[in-house]
Amino acid sequence: MTEEELQAQLSALPSPPMPDDVTAAITAALAGQAASDADGGADVVPLTPRHRRRLSGLLMAAAVAGVMMLLAVTVQSPTSPTESDSPVIRAGAIYEPRDFAQDLRERFLTASPASGPTNTFADSAQGITACTEAVDAFGRVMGVDVGSYDEAAAVVLVTSYPAQTQYEEVWVVSPGCGSGDPQVIRHMVYDVDASTDTL
Repeated sequence: MTEEELQAQLSALPSPPMPDDVTAAITAALAGQAASDADGGADVVPLTPRHRRRLSGLLMAAAVAGVMMLLAVTVQSPTSPTESDSPVIRAGAIYEPRDFAQDLRERFLTASPASGPTNTFADSAQGITACTEAVDAFGRVMGVDVGSYDEAAAVVLVTSYPAQTQYEEVWVVSPGCGSGDPQVIRHMVYDVDASTDTL
């Protein structure tokens, strides 16, 4: 429902009658004020049906304004950190030890996300968390690349590196990482996202 549709529906509602106890309290307060100001010549207007209708309308307007403010806050709520920080999962990598660093950076910066399941721990957030815990990774997971390394099935895990934020920490692990021995094939610290190129 849009803001305009909500406002139109609320505006079409009849003005609610003012409760009798509220009317009585306001009338009593006005009468008391009239008595205290009698010597000063102040004018106090009794609460007539016209005033009651006006106050009811003001109450309705206040209710509409409150609902519209709530709607605006809901629409403008930012994306949760969990969604925005989700790592990019890629697949199809063929890495060789000699050119690993260069190929990793190129794929990290240009390769498209995987179009389907990888049949590895990377297919679930729980699996990725289990692997990062198994290799004692302390940074935020930035990317996972499923493929092969030196002709063997492997997964490359890239995390931020809190000790030196311009670099990333890289693990090459077995596809079953997190469900047992992580089998770390290679581990290094490297500027995967090329952030130091602009320093």
